[in-house]
Amino acid sequence: MNVFIYGLGSMGDTLPFVSIAQEMASRGHNVTFLGNEHFREFIEKRGLAFETIIPKAKYQEFVDAQMGQSGIASLRHMGELMIDAIEPLFNFFKERYIPGQTVACGQCYGIGARLAQEKFGLPLATAYLQPMWFRSVYAMPPVDYWPMFLKKGIQSIIDYFLDRRVGKAIMDFRAKDGRPRVKRALRYWWLSPTCHIGLFPEWFSPPKPDWPKNTILPGFPLPNHSFDSFDMTRVNAFLDAGPPPLVFTQSSVSKEAHEYFATSIEIAQRTKNRAIFLTPHPELLPDKIPDDMKYFPYVPLEHLLTRAKAHLHHGGIGTIAHTLKAGIPQVTVPMVYDQPDNCLRLDPLKVSLNLKPRQYRAKKIAPKLADLISSKEVQTRCKDYAGRIAQTDPLRNIAETLELLAEGKPIKTLT
Repeated sequence: MNVFIYGLGSMGDTLPFVSIAQEMASRGHNVTFLGNEHFREFIEKRGLAFETIIPKAKYQEFVDAQMGQSGIASLRHMGELMIDAIEPLFNFFKERYIPGQTVACGQCYGIGARLAQEKFGLPLATAYLQPMWFRSVYAMPPVDYWPMFLKKGIQSIIDYFLDRRVGKAIMDFRAKDGRPRVKRALRYWWLSPTCHIGLFPEWFSPPKPDWPKNTILPGFPLPNHSFDSFDMTRVNAFLDAGPPPLVFTQSSVSKEAHEYFATSIEIAQRTKNRAIFLTPHPELLPDKIPDDMKYFPYVPLEHLLTRAKAHLHHGGIGTIAHTLKAGIPQVTVPMVYDQPDNCLRLDPLKVSLNLKPRQYRAKKIAPKLADLISSKEVQTRCKDYAGRIAQTDPLRNIAETLELLAEGKPIKTLT
């Protein structure tokens, strides 16, 4: 069977789909990964065929545009990236789709695949890396306490702006084939009629009445890549030299975190903890950091967090999942995109502190962090959720679902 997996965003957005692709390849399928040219080498090293959907230069333009932008501006740039990917993704499936021998899976904003499904009958599983993409009026964490009519009004406003740009691009593309126009393309049309996969567990974001039918929630598809080639010598030397450190990370596309890391150093000092700082942008840290703290551009989280005391980070969904799996407390400082929503969904689990960037001040946070780390109740809950993750096999469940979908067989869903 020919399996096409697409991941169009940042490294954090791409990694879960690489894991799905590798799982399908391990089951004997012919797998091709469609994505961002920036990550070609990374993906091909993992034994996967690769096809470019987003050129490296286009992705770099997107990353550069994020620097210093507001949340609304960042979302606008994300919309432009979605539009840029429509035609190349559609054309790929137009050329490579073989009825009865093909199945596809990727992000819900891979609109070109949805167009190919509508046009050719491509078996397609739409994946939602973050719960917010389900766009439910029953789960709007920042305003959950608002009356329903106000939340529906917010959704209508969002639909209006989405349809003005992204929705128009979809309808214009459909019109080339004489297909009729539809309203609220980003609310209704883009929902695959066959299968929806939420890439998180039910206890993290329970299903809502207005979610699409044919939905499954297999859990977090954490990477199963082999990182044997990553040299842990320096990291292990630091870890072995003292008690478990605090780990501080920021988004790989953020270059505006100088204050975050400066404050992080002070937090570690105030709480008398060692620390590790992770960012691909070393210029964000001071020229000299204390001797009991270390900077690394990258360390696989699965190798690091089990030996950490707590994890302080930006609230990306993959980072949250890795921290839950490690069974340690976390402090989230979300900035853009899905991060605020992810962190608010983490709150009910009572294993974290969720802060706005302006609240991230060492003098106030240090005592709260100390209480979080020392709490027996928090430790117990962290271990409980780590145990739940350990007992599931999301990648196998996703693979079995895609195989059933390709064969035209019924899939086990929530609805």
